[in-house]
Amino acid sequence: MKKILVAVDEHPHAEQIVDAAIQLADAISAKILLIYVVQRKSPPSGYRESDPDEKPEDFLEDEYLRAVGPLLQRIEKAGLTFEGINSTGNPEQQIIKTAKTKGVDYIVVGNRGLRRLSRLRAIGSVSRSVIENSTVPVLAVP
Repeated sequence: MKKILVAVDEHPHAEQIVDAAIQLADAISAKILLIYVVQRKSPPSGYRESDPDEKPEDFLEDEYLRAVGPLLQRIEKAGLTFEGINSTGNPEQQIIKTAKTKGVDYIVVGNRGLRRLSRLRAIGSVSRSVIENSTVPVLAVP
């Protein structure tokens, strides 16, 4: 079965990215791997104060579910096979690394609506870095 790695963040554009991935996955009978990368590896100080039994892993899981829970439901509703991937660290590196380790056929990212000169100036954008460093085709959703 083909696999599509779909990278999302908390941007409102994430729904459009997932919708495009659903269309692609449906057309080629692929599994969707939905990745969300949390850059912060430790919880904010107030997080632990609210419940001293909370662990850093709990924070990361909470962040992940808050950000992608509705998106996973969207994929499930479409009747597709999927897997959620919670990752920490540098988003560009984690997306590329996950694509390689999971043997994906495509990557779907958003381009956050950058146009003309703004697109050229966004040297550090995650999407651009993924496009430039990927060894598989990347679909950038406008």
